[in-house]
Amino acid sequence: MKSRRITIKDVALEAGVSVATASEALNGKGRVAAATRQNVVDTADRLGYSANRLAKNLNAGRTGSLALTVSPMAAHSAAPGMQPEWDVEYYFRVLSGASAQAFQRGFLLSMMPSGEPSRGLLAATDGLIVVDPSQDDPIIGAALQAGLPCVTIGRNGDDLSWVDNDFATGTTSALAHLSELRDARPALFLSETSSSYVRDELSAYLDWCSTVGVEPVIIRSPGPRVDEAEPVIQKALAAGDRKFDAVLTTLDTLAHATERSAHMLGLSIPQELQILSLSDSRYLDYGLQMPITALDLAPVRLGEIAVDLLLESIEGKSERRRELVPATLTVRDSSLAS
Repeated sequence: MKSRRITIKDVALEAGVSVATASEALNGKGRVAAATRQNVVDTADRLGYSANRLAKNLNAGRTGSLALTVSPMAAHSAAPGMQPEWDVEYYFRVLSGASAQAFQRGFLLSMMPSGEPSRGLLAATDGLIVVDPSQDDPIIGAALQAGLPCVTIGRNGDDLSWVDNDFATGTTSALAHLSELRDARPALFLSETSSSYVRDELSAYLDWCSTVGVEPVIIRSPGPRVDEAEPVIQKALAAGDRKFDAVLTTLDTLAHATERSAHMLGLSIPQELQILSLSDSRYLDYGLQMPITALDLAPVRLGEIAVDLLLESIEGKSERRRELVPATLTVRDSSLAS
C-alpha cells in the first residue's frame, strides 16, 4: 500500500505552528524566530517532507523547467536536431551535472535540440543554458529577444553570465609538459576558431612559441570528425620537411585521428611523436593503441555552476558573474612523462 504524502499541514501540526508560519520558515521568508524556524526545519526533515515543486514554481509564476542546448555553430556538422557525435560524452557529462544541480534547486532540466529554437520551446522553460556559444550566436539572440534568462558554458559577447575553463592556463601547462624531458616542437591541430575556447588555446600556443623561440605550426582539419581529420594529419606527418615532433589537438577526435595516422605511418609514440589533447574522453584512454594525455575539463562541474548562474539570473540578480574552472592534466602514454 502506497504511503500518504506528507504535507505542509502535517509539518505545521507536528511543530505546533500555523501553516503560514511553517511555510515561511521553510521558504526562509517572513519574520519567524530563529528557534521556531529551526524547529519547523527539523520537523520537516524528521517527517520526510519535501515541497511540491510544481506548486512552488507555479506560485512564483514559473514553469519549473530549465533547458540546455548546444550552440548551432558548435553542432554545424551534425544532422539537424542531433548533437555533434564528436562531443557526445562531454555534453552528456555537462548535462548530468546540470540536471542533478537543477533538481537539487527545485527545477527539472531538459536537453533542447540544437538549431533555431521555436518560440514555443523557449516559452516552455524558465531559463536557457547554451554550451559553446559562438560570436553573434543565433540561439542566444532568440532567447534574449524572447526575454528569457540565459547563461553560457563558454564565454559570450552578450554581457551574460558564463562559466568556462581556464583554457589559456591549461594550454600553457600542457605545452610545458610536452617539453619536460626534451625541447618539444609542437604543432596545434584544430578544426575551427569560432569558439572562445579554441581562440584561447590558439593564443596561448602562439604566446608559448614566441616565448621559447619555436616556430608555430598550425594544422587545420576541414571538420571535427576523425574521418575528416585523418587525411590532413597523415599528410602533415608524412611530409619530408616536417617541423614538429608533437601534436597538440583542440578536440579528442583530432587526437584520435593523429594517433591512428602515426601508427599507420610507423611513427613511434611518444619517442618520435608526442600527442596531447586539450579535451579528454574515455576514447583517449581505452579506444586506441596508445592512451593519449589530455586535459580533463570537469564538465560535470561546469554544468553545476551554469545552473547556479542561471537561477541567479531568473531570480533577478542584476550582477553578471564569470566563473573560471581549472582543467587538470591527465598524463598517459602518448607523452614523455618523467
